[in-house]
Amino acid sequence: MTPFRFPRALTLPALLAAAACGDSEDSIPVRKCEVTLTYAPQQSLRQGTVSVSGEWDGFSSSPLKMQDRGDGVYTARLEGLESRDYGYRFVVGDQTLLDPQNPYTRWVRADEYSRLSVPDCRQPVLELGRFSVTPDGSLEVQVAYHDGTDEVGPAREEMVLTLDGEVQPDAYDASTGRFSLGVQGLGVGKHHVKVMAKDSAGREAAPLYLPFWVEPEKFRWESGLMYFAFTDRFRNARADNDRPTPDVDPIANYQGGDFAGITEKLEEGYFDALGVRTLWISPVDQNPEGRFIGTGGKYYSGYHGYWPSQPRTTQHRFGSLEELRALTTAAHKRGIRVIADLVLNHVHQEHPYWVQHQADGWFNTSGSCVCGTQDCDWEEKRLTCRFTNYLPDFNWRSSDMVDRFIDDTLWWLEAADFDGFRMDAVKHMDQVAGRTLRGRLQEITAMTGTEFYLVGETFVGADGRNQIARYISERELNGQFDFPLYWPLREAFADGQSLERVDVAVRENEVYYAPGTLNSPFLGNHDVARFMSQAAKQLEGEGGDPFSNARPPATVTDPAAFEKAKFAFTFLLTQPGVPLVYYGDEIGMPGAGDPDNRRMMRFGSTVTPLEQDLLQLVKALGQARLAHPVLQTGARRTLRVERELYVFQRDLPDGKGAVVAINRSNLPRTVVLELQGSLAGSDATYADLFSGRTMQLAGAETVLVVPPRSSSLYLPKQE
Repeated sequence: MTPFRFPRALTLPALLAAAACGDSEDSIPVRKCEVTLTYAPQQSLRQGTVSVSGEWDGFSSSPLKMQDRGDGVYTARLEGLESRDYGYRFVVGDQTLLDPQNPYTRWVRADEYSRLSVPDCRQPVLELGRFSVTPDGSLEVQVAYHDGTDEVGPAREEMVLTLDGEVQPDAYDASTGRFSLGVQGLGVGKHHVKVMAKDSAGREAAPLYLPFWVEPEKFRWESGLMYFAFTDRFRNARADNDRPTPDVDPIANYQGGDFAGITEKLEEGYFDALGVRTLWISPVDQNPEGRFIGTGGKYYSGYHGYWPSQPRTTQHRFGSLEELRALTTAAHKRGIRVIADLVLNHVHQEHPYWVQHQADGWFNTSGSCVCGTQDCDWEEKRLTCRFTNYLPDFNWRSSDMVDRFIDDTLWWLEAADFDGFRMDAVKHMDQVAGRTLRGRLQEITAMTGTEFYLVGETFVGADGRNQIARYISERELNGQFDFPLYWPLREAFADGQSLERVDVAVRENEVYYAPGTLNSPFLGNHDVARFMSQAAKQLEGEGGDPFSNARPPATVTDPAAFEKAKFAFTFLLTQPGVPLVYYGDEIGMPGAGDPDNRRMMRFGSTVTPLEQDLLQLVKALGQARLAHPVLQTGARRTLRVERELYVFQRDLPDGKGAVVAINRSNLPRTVVLELQGSLAGSDATYADLFSGRTMQLAGAETVLVVPPRSSSLYLPKQE
């Protein structure tokens, strides 16, 4: 891992210039406020002019002509703008374009424009000049304070730099307005620097929050599993914060899981043993105290976290902010990233934002209806419909609302020390939501090199790739949960349909999504019936009703269902992307639909021998993925696929590879493989992770023997 060094000055595209007036080393610089827009086309323009049309002059029919600098880059300087936001577009020939370099947008009436934010230039600013961190824990930071244009000077006592929350008293030089910090020997794990400043008039510069990791190797999100620990149902470590809502069925009520319970399992090494590198937890915001009608006309409490009722306040039944921070700290000590479920589509009607801003354009009100009711189609009205009457739906075309919610999200990022977010209900929001959040996260990445994971949930069918892909890009989501793969995966592995269905879905993925996409394949989640109950055929008749007395029993006793789960996990945990394990699936917990699929997690003596056997297989696969980069980022190639047989390889350019084989039939199979890519010329010996059997690679004449009803993962044999 090479040290990350930040360039001398951070520049954000198409936004306000904030450079110093003069370069004197012994005086405090003063910001200058030149508003310059820049258009840099990907290819030179052969003819025509480039102009910019903006809200500053009411989108005049005679837009401002931009000047060609002589290198094919066009600029326009705007003067006399008051401090506020403006929408703008570039006019190139007969086309109007959003600024391709600006991630931020603003809706003006029914149209989306790039967003230019002009601040009060009397406001001081902080500029990062240098940021360097090395794998051995050497840190160097340089930050310059720039006075506002009225030059009132900094307030000395308000110039603060902290490292991991500790004030560094010698970091600030009052004569130059510069902060400098050099530290050696920082421990492995996550750290942060924060710089805060005010001027003598009490005006605060936007703080610099600089999180970073000290690690021997660069972290990859694909390196290990993602695990969803559904907070209320994972582990109860503190009985004093338990208080179910009165008159609600226990299946739809709080059952006591909390932040402290997840922390206990972190410290016990439960997630380490599974090979988990990313931990996803439920939404952390406070939810309402009462009971509310939900699916099937049943009463529910807010145990799930998807009814936010207070901003910047933890759900007290889960624990305090300090306990949440203890959770992320325990994870970070192990190199595990923590992402929080993020609810941005709606709030509960008790939320102060609804109470205070329902008439301010923050919500879809007059045009909103309840999703799925008559004349309110889930797809056609997806951007404006409410999930239910007590969940008012946000209008993401309100810039004030966008600013508030993105600021709240970044507050959680810092306060809880999160490493990313799972965005709920992506398709129900305008894309300004994901783009704005990704832009703000990328600003931190540009300064520190620290990367965040932004993964979305767009619930679609097997043919929904286009809906998923529209939200994935360098400017929006890193990836999404792979529903188009999920459905054939469940049908093939749980129901016994042909494995060819899975291979078709995988191949379609490989040609559909752009390089760099980090989707998450999965066997189950909190919105669908458990894989194990489908595999054991427990969902027929009333078995699929979560409130029925005929719903699945506490454990599955059918060995054939566990065999199906082993095949499925062998496939899942060797796939590209960031494979998800939904809590309890690693032991084969049963359950009908929501909320029966959210039973309390079981550990220790409550785990049956069949469940323990499945758990050991998941652990072995998780550890293999951690240990072998080929399972993380290697190319995937199908070698043989039939109804009951599936063989594929993963390979890296350096010749390292893996071969995965699943044989569901009752007969052994001897298969001659034609290895591909870098494995085609290899003569290495590979060994099966589970049985120890070996296989000699021999290009197009590689012979693989697959026992009946078995799965194998062949990896290079250790000498």
